[in-house]
Amino acid sequence: MLSIKRRALPLVPAYSITTHKSQGQSLSKVVIDLKLPKETDDIAAVCVPLSGVKRLSDLIILRHFDYKVLQIKPSKFQVAEIQRLDKLYTDKNFRRMINPQKRAYN
Repeated sequence: MLSIKRRALPLVPAYSITTHKSQGQSLSKVVIDLKLPKETDDIAAVCVPLSGVKRLSDLIILRHFDYKVLQIKPSKFQVAEIQRLDKLYTDKNFRRMINPQKRAYN
């Protein structure tokens, strides 16, 4: 008599990307872990994956998390960068209104 025993770990094929890699993408299905390390104060770690999902029904939060992560305020450096980008955008649009023949990337 031949007896064979087999143990297997059930694996499901998946794809994962970092928060920064997913920035600007629309994602069809998202599984996110909102339990962040204590020293993390990066608002992008929370906002980017949550805003990238198309429908709430396509979002799964992996485990319980502290709701304070949803209230992370941008650091002064992040606020300064947002203001810099807003100014660039405004200046570019202003230049385009003055000289509409120029292309947007000039």
